[in-house]
Amino acid sequence: MGNTAGVRHYFLEAYTPFGYISFVAGLLKDMKHTYYLTGGPGTGKSTMIKLIGIQLIDRGYDVDYVRSTKEPDSVAGLFLPKHRICLLDKNEFIEQNLSSEYHSLVDFDSFCRKSKMEQHQNRIRELDSMLKQIELMIINQLYKDYQVEIQDAEKELLGKEHISIESIFSTKEDEPDLSEITKILSKIKKNYLCFHFLHGLQIDGWLNLAPKYIREFDRICLEGEDSSKILRDILQEVKSLGQVVEIIVHPLKPNTTVGVVFPEKNLAVWKGNPCRIEEQGFRKKHSSQLSGILEGYKKVRIELKSLINDALNFRGLDELRNELLSSILMDLRQE
Repeated sequence: MGNTAGVRHYFLEAYTPFGYISFVAGLLKDMKHTYYLTGGPGTGKSTMIKLIGIQLIDRGYDVDYVRSTKEPDSVAGLFLPKHRICLLDKNEFIEQNLSSEYHSLVDFDSFCRKSKMEQHQNRIRELDSMLKQIELMIINQLYKDYQVEIQDAEKELLGKEHISIESIFSTKEDEPDLSEITKILSKIKKNYLCFHFLHGLQIDGWLNLAPKYIREFDRICLEGEDSSKILRDILQEVKSLGQVVEIIVHPLKPNTTVGVVFPEKNLAVWKGNPCRIEEQGFRKKHSSQLSGILEGYKKVRIELKSLINDALNFRGLDELRNELLSSILMDLRQE
């Protein structure tokens, strides 16, 4: 999947050495309408999202694709940023961060034959449990591989099953270990801040979405020891301007930034070359241990998908896609 004009790809959640971090609540906080797709992997939700996105792009709408953290080559949602309408695979995100207001629910499990699902139910439960265990292994291995130095302000994040953006950037300003950049971000109005990840875990290395994400922007690439000071000075200038600021968060050190994007200024400020992830502290290749864990995770997801897909009745999916698209277009016309 490649980016074109008016189309962007990013992650809203990430595996980090601190835990599994989610920014989805920030995206949904002022959403006009959200469509949640429910159902297990293999029921066609990702394909549905991609096809609806293509049809919206063909009609001239800007579309943000939200990538799946658990399967980075796949999409878990789409977002119409100018119209505040969102379509998400509910099962791909931390449920407690999902808004319950102004939403519609579409259950893909209803397209599965009950007799087949009952036949596979015990194995499906086993695989679900295995995935949760492997996810913890991914987090622990990231911690071992990158030997992240933990400051006092970050220690309370460790051991939590899920971490929200508020727990990272809403700490008290007088805490001595809080970075100065984080303090500045805390002063910018929350309505103007968006937090994204652009790096995802694949078996053969990190997936880097940054080059395409900022392809259309003017770039300032910061290098050397003074880079943090320059970034701090830029943030000081924009904190009172009331412009949207997109913060690209580092998944290995989530209270730091990889880059800052100013859409209204068509400007991206980056630490190092966005095409060279080693300049941001990523390894070009994973350790053999992490690659093995990710390989195991992929195999379990494939088996789970195959079991659910075996029970899927494809009749009605095309009709459902047309109904969903019509409903979204109706929402757009009512603005």
